[in-house]
Amino acid sequence: MKKIALLLAALFAVLQFVPAAPPKSNPSFDAAKSFEAVMRPPGDVLATLRRACFDCHSNETRWPAYSYVAPVSWLVQNHVADGRRHLNFSEWLLANETGFSDWSGFEKVCTEVRTGAMPMPGYVSLHPDAALSEADSKTVCAWVDSKLAGAR
Repeated sequence: MKKIALLLAALFAVLQFVPAAPPKSNPSFDAAKSFEAVMRPPGDVLATLRRACFDCHSNETRWPAYSYVAPVSWLVQNHVADGRRHLNFSEWLLANETGFSDWSGFEKVCTEVRTGAMPMPGYVSLHPDAALSEADSKTVCAWVDSKLAGAR
């Protein structure tokens, strides 16, 4: 039993030297092309999205201590990379865009919030402050709906 425990401890130690791919980072971004600059959300909406969404869906990720411990670090990095691929509040406009055009993607923000698909339950269990109350969801979605109505 001691040998197994020592072997597992040694394996855990070795795993710490295997980097996550891609590595944890917060890439630089053009603030003028960010969600905040382009969409100009009210303070309560922005605060809610920052609290519940930005760690996985922006280039402003706050990397918690456990995100540096393998093998959890690999899972966290993959979730953030995947989240940024699907929606990145820091890169709201693409490099060649001068105005926002992806209204269906914007609408999806509210759809994910309304259905409870986001934030992911596993994330909320580790970050209870990211949980969205019914009032949070209504506030965000009322603003999204008003922006969509104005765009049509």
